[in-house]
Amino acid sequence: MIHPRLLPTAANVDMVLGLKNNQSWTHLEVRVAQCGRGNASLESTTTPDLLKEASLIFERVEEGLLGDLERLKLAWRLRTLEEDERKAWRESGVVVHGPMNHIHLAPGAVLRDVSLNCEEGDIVIGPGAEIMEGCRIRGPFAIGEKSVLRMGTLVYGPTTIGSYCKIGGELSNVVIHDYSNKAHGGFLGNSVLGSWCNLGAETSCSNLKNTYGEIAQWSELDGAFQGRGRTFCGLFMGDHSKSAIHTSFNTASVVGAMCNVFGSNMPPRHLPSFSWGIGGDVHDVERGLSTARKVMSRRDVTLSSEEETRIREAFARRVGAV
Repeated sequence: MIHPRLLPTAANVDMVLGLKNNQSWTHLEVRVAQCGRGNASLESTTTPDLLKEASLIFERVEEGLLGDLERLKLAWRLRTLEEDERKAWRESGVVVHGPMNHIHLAPGAVLRDVSLNCEEGDIVIGPGAEIMEGCRIRGPFAIGEKSVLRMGTLVYGPTTIGSYCKIGGELSNVVIHDYSNKAHGGFLGNSVLGSWCNLGAETSCSNLKNTYGEIAQWSELDGAFQGRGRTFCGLFMGDHSKSAIHTSFNTASVVGAMCNVFGSNMPPRHLPSFSWGIGGDVHDVERGLSTARKVMSRRDVTLSSEEETRIREAFARRVGAV
C-alpha cells in the first residue's frame, strides 16, 4: 500500500522496494508505504517526495520524464537515434531540430511528415504510437503505447501523454493520463487530465488571466479559491469526466471525477465530482457506471468490482455533502 501522493522518484522507489514483509515506511508519523499488514514501522530520516498539490503534476513533468527515461528505454525497448540518420529521416519527411540522440523510438512507432524539436528536451514515442502528418512537437515530450497524435497537432513541452489516447489541437505543458481523448481542435495549457476523460471538439481552457495577475486555485480542504503565486494554470479534470463540444473552461478550473460538463454558459471554475451539466445537478451513479462500462469495453478493459466500489463510495460522499 502506497500513499496516493508519493511520487515515483528513484529514492522513493528504492525505499518502497526495500520494505520487508509486514513493515511500513513512516515519516513524521505519516505512513508513506506499507508491505503486508503488520505494524513494524521503519521510521526514516529520508524525507519522502510527496505531491503537495495538483499543479505540481504539470510543473514537474519534465523532471519526471527525465527520471523515467532510463527505465523507459528498457521497458519500451527504445532506440535512440544517431546523428548519421538525420538525412535519411529528413528525406522520409521527419525533420529533427536539435541533437538526434534526444529522440527515442519504441518498436512500432509511426511518424509521417512531422517536425520534432528536441533542443529543450528529449522526445519519446512509445510502442505502436502514431504521430500523424503535419504534427509539430517541441520537447520535452513523451507519448505512450498505442496513442495517436492526430493530423496537425501542435505540442509545446514539457508534455506527457499516456497510453491509448487520441490527441489533437494545441497543447502546452499538459499531462494526460491513459485512455483519455482530446481528439479535436482546441487549446489545453498547464493542465492535467485523468484517465477515461473525453473533451468534445473545440473544447479549450484559459491558462492566463487577462490581467496577467495571480490565479486563484480551488482548495478542497478549505472549500474556497486561494492564490498560490501562479500566473499560468489551466484545467484539472478527474477520471471518467467529459465535456460537450465548444466547452470553454476558465483559468484554474477544477472538474471532479465522472462529470458530464455541458450547458449554454461557461462552466463554473469548480465542478464537484458527479456533476451533471453546470447547473448543480448530480449525475445518477448507475447511469455513470453504465457509461463507464461502455467506454472501457471499447478498449477491451473491464470495470473491476474494486473500482466500482470506490466509485460508489465517492458518490455516497458526494450525495452526503449536498
